[in-house]
Amino acid sequence: MFQKLIRDFEQTCALMVEHLEAAYGRAEAARMAAAVREEFAALAPEIPHIPGIRARMFNTFLLITAQELAAYKGLKKLGMQPDKIWQLCHKALRLRVETVPAWKRWLLKRVMFSKLVGKVAARRATLKQTRRVGGFEIEFLTADKKTFDLGINYRGCGNYNFVMEHGGAEFAPYVCMSDIALSEAFGWGLVRTQTLADGCDHCDFRMTRDGPTRITSKTPEVQQVVELISTQERGQPIQGQDRVGNA
Repeated sequence: MFQKLIRDFEQTCALMVEHLEAAYGRAEAARMAAAVREEFAALAPEIPHIPGIRARMFNTFLLITAQELAAYKGLKKLGMQPDKIWQLCHKALRLRVETVPAWKRWLLKRVMFSKLVGKVAARRATLKQTRRVGGFEIEFLTADKKTFDLGINYRGCGNYNFVMEHGGAEFAPYVCMSDIALSEAFGWGLVRTQTLADGCDHCDFRMTRDGPTRITSKTPEVQQVVELISTQERGQPIQGQDRVGNA
């Protein structure tokens, strides 16, 4: 399992090499990668593994979180600020989801918004059942198919727990913003206005198949970065990147 986690991490690193070298130069990019690699090697044995085929999605989320936490811990030691670190994490995740074949994305979306999942969610919402999967505590809502197709409140989050337990409290609200890239890649149409990492009592997930992704943060500095990246990705100019030591 450990070697599999390392291989996955190296695949993500490989996708970022060209971007990092272009932004920071080959020597600095190598130093950054080494710092992050060292942190991930230390974190990998601590990543929770939730047994069962139904937990595969949550295990994937935990792996993404661990990779981003390693980036935060490694690059912070090199003098980079959290907002700059998350911009790199967001770029890495964008590149990673692009490697997922289109047919697989379609299938995952189809399963998530299937009649079966809808019926299970509706039943649990009616019975007010809370599902617990590892460190995740999931409360289902009744969907009206107009406001949203699938509604979930996370009363507990394994990703948040992992980040907090491993020295990433400052970075936790940024990690939650990874759902922007995931929602847009897999057609979740996720609308979310609050998270546990923002200090709220739950994360409000409202999903509409192929709807627009609208994710915001109640942490002002995180919201500023979300808006900055949104502007950048629309092709508008933003302020130049600083070098690591001056970030």
